[in-house]
Amino acid sequence: MQPPKRTSKTPALKPKWKNAPISSPEEYINSVAISANGSLVVAGTFFFPYAAGAKHSPADAAPITVGAFAWNAKGKLLWQDKFQATEGVYWVGLSRDGSWAASGGLSAPAHGFLNVYDASSGARALTYAPPVRVNMVAFSGDGSYFVAGADNVYLFSRTGTNWAGPQQFTAASGDSIIAVAISADGQWIVAGTFLGAVILLRNVSGAFTAHATWKLAGGSVHWVAMSADGSTFAVAASGSNAYCFATSSFMTTPQPAWSAPLVGCSGCRAVALSDDGSLLSAVGNAAKAGKAFLFSNQGGSGNQLWVQPTHCNPNSTSIDSAGKYVTVADGYPDQTPGDFYLFAASGTPEGVFQTGNMSWPLQISADGSAMAGGSDDSFVYFFALP
Repeated sequence: MQPPKRTSKTPALKPKWKNAPISSPEEYINSVAISANGSLVVAGTFFFPYAAGAKHSPADAAPITVGAFAWNAKGKLLWQDKFQATEGVYWVGLSRDGSWAASGGLSAPAHGFLNVYDASSGARALTYAPPVRVNMVAFSGDGSYFVAGADNVYLFSRTGTNWAGPQQFTAASGDSIIAVAISADGQWIVAGTFLGAVILLRNVSGAFTAHATWKLAGGSVHWVAMSADGSTFAVAASGSNAYCFATSSFMTTPQPAWSAPLVGCSGCRAVALSDDGSLLSAVGNAAKAGKAFLFSNQGGSGNQLWVQPTHCNPNSTSIDSAGKYVTVADGYPDQTPGDFYLFAASGTPEGVFQTGNMSWPLQISADGSAMAGGSDDSFVYFFALP
């Protein structure tokens, strides 16, 4: 299957607004988050010298101005938190109700950071410094719980406006947490590691009370997703399979409920789930291009509903609560255009938008009314959907 030309008949998506919060030096937008109703967008800026020959030694790490930023649906900047860091904001999070936001990343060599914000004002409510870069963060639906992945899994719990914690689940020696996700009620947390472990944790009142682990035969976990209702979680990892797990059985029988090959792909890069876990989207690399897939979760098996090509290697996917839309962001290598895609649940391409550089995040609001994306071209993009 050949990727469509960018001059194809697929309708062009038109952003309602775009903003480059920090453009000098040009910084990447590695992560964005959007509230359930699409009224609030959070993003962070990040830079890392990926070019061949870069030494990446502590002596080469000069601090730059980075930050976390929030906008409303009209593109008005609501608040910003700028600070000095050697890399910056690798990931951001936002509770579904839009009340709490977070940023995480690397502030200096061997110094990670976590910031939790009152999303209405941008005031910091919590700061914490893991010893390594924070790779991913996530909130429960109302922001009662906040989870982060770095050297360990970190869990913070909130009472009123006061944050407690962290509770920590320690990764295996020599391993680190690449991806985390949490159910809307905060009861279930899934984490994936660099050495290929998939860990399910049960949270009761801010404490880990049980866990179970399944290990890939080889390779790393790239992304994890948890359905809002906590019934299902999914994993993207090295190799060409997407993995789906049933939460109810994993604690006693830690293994996938099913896995599905991404035919023609060399690796699965990202996964997403509808709120009830009935739909799973996955994206994979296919030589210099890529593919997007949608599966229905049949419990013990997955039924592929459709596959669509992408112009470049894909980097993320998302699904709204009801599974009306699937989004994909792609782009590779650096300094070449990337793309945002919107697909209907039927697989029909609803629109495509070309960005100025490779693009990593594109997230749809839970209600399907809007989506926000970020690109290495330094811009955050906002799209209002029908």
